[in-house]
Amino acid sequence: LPIMVVGWALLLPLARPLEALTLGEDAAASMGINLVRLRWQVVLGTACVVGAGTAVAGAIGFIGLIVPHVLRPLVGAPGPLLITSALGGAAMLLAADIAVRVVLPGRDLKLGVLTALVGAPFFLQLVWRTGRTPV
Repeated sequence: LPIMVVGWALLLPLARPLEALTLGEDAAASMGINLVRLRWQVVLGTACVVGAGTAVAGAIGFIGLIVPHVLRPLVGAPGPLLITSALGGAAMLLAADIAVRVVLPGRDLKLGVLTALVGAPFFLQLVWRTGRTPV
């Protein structure tokens, strides 16, 4: 919990700088955002949150991949997307847990396996779509 709190303390104040960064690095730098500091803060905060979460909950990391990409068109800006992704991730994990326990009660299917079965095709589709987008 302390490491996750440190990660969230690093990430939550970054809503405005991340929104400015969506305009491009030059525009964000002209708005006075220190891009080197922003990158380090995002990397350290994300590492703390993801590392602590994975250490406690196990390898269900595909939730962190799927949910923000699904919710981005609905929510838009990075600030509200942080909170919405946290709630959406909790809802998706709850749905996967219910599916494992109720829909397939006789099977020994692990929660991480189910999230990987859902997340891996989504990840491959995302990589394929991003690879085709011209730079």
